[in-house]
Amino acid sequence: MESPSQVAASQPQRPDHVVKRVSRACLHCRQRKSRCDLDTNGSNPGKPPCQRCVREHRECILGGSNRGGRRIRKNKIKNFTPTTNPSPSKDSEETASPNSSEARRPPSASYPGPVVFLPPNPPATSSVAVEDDEGSIDSVPRNPSDAWQCLTGIATQDTASAVPEGRAERLRSESGTFSTYNGLRTGVISDFNASNTASGIRAYRLVQSRSLDPATVWQLVTRYAENFHPFLPLVPRKYFECSALDDFATNEKHLLTAVLTIASKDLVDRPEIHEYCSKYMHELISGIAAGADCDVEAVEALLLLAEWEPQGLRPRIERVGRGEEDRAAWMHVGLALRSGYFIGLDRTSFRGDPYGDQATEARRRLAWASCYVSDRLISVRIGRAFWSRGPGPMTGLVSQDFPSLQPAKEGDEDYSKIFQAMLDLTQLYGNVHEVLYSGMRTSNQMMLMGDYVKYVDDFRLAILRWKSLWGPLECSPPMRATLDLSYEYLRLYTTAFAFQAAISQSLVKPKNDGRSHREQLRSTFKNVASMQDSRFIYESVDAAKAYLTILVDSVDPERYLHFMPLRFYLYGIYSAVFLYKARSFGMMVPSEEAKVQGLVARTTEVLRQASAGHDDIGSRYSRLLELLWKTKTSTANATAETPRSNDFAMQTALSNPVTDNTYMDFSPANDFSWLDLEAVGDYVSGDQISGGLLGLDAFQDPYQSGQDRSQVWQPSTWLGDMSSNLLF
Repeated sequence: MESPSQVAASQPQRPDHVVKRVSRACLHCRQRKSRCDLDTNGSNPGKPPCQRCVREHRECILGGSNRGGRRIRKNKIKNFTPTTNPSPSKDSEETASPNSSEARRPPSASYPGPVVFLPPNPPATSSVAVEDDEGSIDSVPRNPSDAWQCLTGIATQDTASAVPEGRAERLRSESGTFSTYNGLRTGVISDFNASNTASGIRAYRLVQSRSLDPATVWQLVTRYAENFHPFLPLVPRKYFECSALDDFATNEKHLLTAVLTIASKDLVDRPEIHEYCSKYMHELISGIAAGADCDVEAVEALLLLAEWEPQGLRPRIERVGRGEEDRAAWMHVGLALRSGYFIGLDRTSFRGDPYGDQATEARRRLAWASCYVSDRLISVRIGRAFWSRGPGPMTGLVSQDFPSLQPAKEGDEDYSKIFQAMLDLTQLYGNVHEVLYSGMRTSNQMMLMGDYVKYVDDFRLAILRWKSLWGPLECSPPMRATLDLSYEYLRLYTTAFAFQAAISQSLVKPKNDGRSHREQLRSTFKNVASMQDSRFIYESVDAAKAYLTILVDSVDPERYLHFMPLRFYLYGIYSAVFLYKARSFGMMVPSEEAKVQGLVARTTEVLRQASAGHDDIGSRYSRLLELLWKTKTSTANATAETPRSNDFAMQTALSNPVTDNTYMDFSPANDFSWLDLEAVGDYVSGDQISGGLLGLDAFQDPYQSGQDRSQVWQPSTWLGDMSSNLLF
């Protein structure tokens, strides 16, 4: 009977150069439930203190093991090894070598990896830890996905090692051939033979299929860097060097394709370029939605598309803008958030959990902060709830947390401070949305009870404080315009709630004089100065006029507005629609009404100048505003002549000048929300408005039936719980 010491002595000793996996953690790291970096502690690996305690100047106390016992797993690889007498020393060297193919392989080579988010090039210690026979599960699985991932890693490792080398090489070759074949379009399969030797930009799909050449790709990247990049600087600046084009195409195909798609969207002389880029971008987006592997660059690509929404990604383009861009942006932002959560971008909200090197961590933090901004702004635009409910980036992030946005040399734009200002403003956007526009039932109750006044007052003060803090920020004219426009629209979004509350309170009052709701509302708003919420109503109208004034006076339509994100176009449309609805309640005197109408006319002209063609966003929404502000006589005559042809009616309405100062007839609710551009399009074209959009059972076409709109609309229906949009 051998003694325990003799048994231990007979066991093969681990070579000194093999890094032993540490299954324990210090008490501080265990309390934080974070990784304890004991393996990287200089010449004494596996011993305290850990790296976190060294950085935070804490006493590092190693905790005991919580395992239930030692689990020994027999190495099944030997059963498939053709060699009868394997050398132990050789096996140990192969297991410990960080340069071997098996050591470089992630624990879970197949999709997905739901919980443990490893960096693209994980450190060698993580791979060695998986190879350790002492056990591959270093903690109790928290959910089925954890257990499935651990088992998949073990099975993948054993199966890959069990397959003979020649067969494994053949399987890898066939797998690569099948994947590449599925990725190629019909008609370019012949280019596949050349892909074995092509690399860099020449292996990029659009170049490989001869849709684009490398020179054209570089021209589009340069055009994007000069015109579009300043408004959302997500693309790493290193890719704006010609020498980095090969790396850009090899490592970040989603981001490169998004850049090419956006940069080519207004090339009217070469429309085929945008068509090629859009088709490939659509294929990549479909792959992401289907669960294909992606990294932070795919999230950045989706966020860029949501800001500009190229026309080539939409199957059909209406002659008049109807809010299609909002719908597409909503979907792209949602997909970006889902992908960001999956690859662990939300962890960058906490500085204590570094993902990798500082540059990678900073890029991931910027991408997640941009997800937060895009999520809040798209929800505010269309009046829907937020997608993201998890940890946000508002954990004290400042401009120093975004080193890639800081100026590289003296005289450069400091995008980090501009981004911090936008983060602070976005927080206010989100608070206003969650408190005032949280839901139809809650908002209606708040309007009728009157307790919204304290919230609106507090928000107004917070917005003014933001203006006093970031107003003096030195930046270029287009960047200053984006901040000013965002500020003015936030003022409008906040105070417009009080305007709607005044309408609601007026409609619930009993009337005994036999007047219609329309007459009652016009009588109420005829003397705004005597109303309880007059300061809010005046400020909402002032904010809408201020936004349009900045748009037409401070932003060059061809140099700046043409390249700005689409939200600044749509904010202007919302402001003009708001002014139309405010005018419809009779609160403007004739002189002010004439000035507002002239301001809207200048806005439509600026939008038209900023457009590259008739189907561009500026032209399409300028037509919408023209139709909305056209006189009742002109529109009614055009619709009466062709009641079923909306396009012809619009052309007739735009081509026939009229001098009558009357306007369309309307109901007290105006049959559309100022945030629902699709309903506005239905209203100006004479279509029946869908009850699913506004929550109403039916609307009759006022041009086909002689019934007055105020008789069709029922206030009791509107006061119910319809949707998250407010009718005003």
